[in-house]
Amino acid sequence: MKILILATDIYTRGGIARHTYTFASTLADLLGPENVHLLALLAYGDPADLPPRFRILGPVSKRLTAAAKARFALKALAVARNKYDLIVCSHLGLVPVAAAIHFVYRTPFWVACYGREAWGPLPLFKRVALRQSNLLLPMSRFTGQKLSEVHKISPPRMFILQTSIPTDLERLLTAPAGAGGLEASVYNRGRILLSVGSLTSAHAYKGFDTVIRALPAALERVPNIKYVIIGEGDDRPRLEKLVSEYQLGTHVIFAGSVSDEQLAKYYRSCDVFVLPSKTTERNGSWQGEGFGRVYVEAALAGKPVVGSLGGGAAEAVLHGETGILVDPTSVEETASAIITLLENPTAAEQMGQKGRKWAIENFTEDALRKSLGGLLHACGSAQVI
Repeated sequence: MKILILATDIYTRGGIARHTYTFASTLADLLGPENVHLLALLAYGDPADLPPRFRILGPVSKRLTAAAKARFALKALAVARNKYDLIVCSHLGLVPVAAAIHFVYRTPFWVACYGREAWGPLPLFKRVALRQSNLLLPMSRFTGQKLSEVHKISPPRMFILQTSIPTDLERLLTAPAGAGGLEASVYNRGRILLSVGSLTSAHAYKGFDTVIRALPAALERVPNIKYVIIGEGDDRPRLEKLVSEYQLGTHVIFAGSVSDEQLAKYYRSCDVFVLPSKTTERNGSWQGEGFGRVYVEAALAGKPVVGSLGGGAAEAVLHGETGILVDPTSVEETASAIITLLENPTAAEQMGQKGRKWAIENFTEDALRKSLGGLLHACGSAQVI
């Protein structure tokens, strides 16, 4: 069986890029590297960070322009002459290209659906292309529900394919405590809260500001808290101003972008991971987490999580078992959850250990391999529909 994956990018540390890389690598494990090819639109990130375990045919451009999109479509159609058994579109934005290949060569195609790009109305050409797909792969039940409600896609045409953490990162996250942490001097031995995510204004829904507003109440009960934010983007000045307004300069650390090795150390060194991400809709446009792989990364590090009751993020935490889910608009609930976990370290540790077990069973490459293997077997290696 020969598969062509159409991707936006694979070398960045964004959730979609990481999922695409892991998906392609797992398919290569199942079918052989020579049978899994990937064509990427964008040359973002550093290829040295992720050694390929499959054949890479791109990327096409260093910039996202109309001309780059056209070149990508033409190259994809040319590559598809090699008679693939299946096309996998790793982002809904590329679905017209997959549909064009299907029209010309009759090749069946699947479409990965993550979150907000699939939750609301689509332009006519994307809507028509999506309906031509043979199978949709939503990352969460919430996204699957939206595909059914908004786009009238029937559940039998969907297969929930949740995120998976690459094996190399999994090993870093699950390393024993003695494998190295962060220098205590950075935090003056405080209790550490950690958030990880993009600090762009487009991702302001992630809730960093809610945690900052919750800190004063938490500090009244646990005075030695340090809140570390990993990520970079144009919304950072607003968040820094908010920190200044609340006079929290000695308690909030903006760590910026970090390597995977550093990221794993931050996870392993924190006491609680917190990200009360909001899911909201305005005039048909949605914002929110399709799933939230950072919650799983924290769980693999054995840390309890304060997550969100909204959207797909709620599926990444077992409420009361691996963490606490809160109303993401409530500063009070967020502060209460933080206090509960910091004041009850034994219960927090038990949540972290249960979270690690749950994450290993459901969100690793091994788990994805079993899921994809079963899906390919069910669909049939010749027909794949």
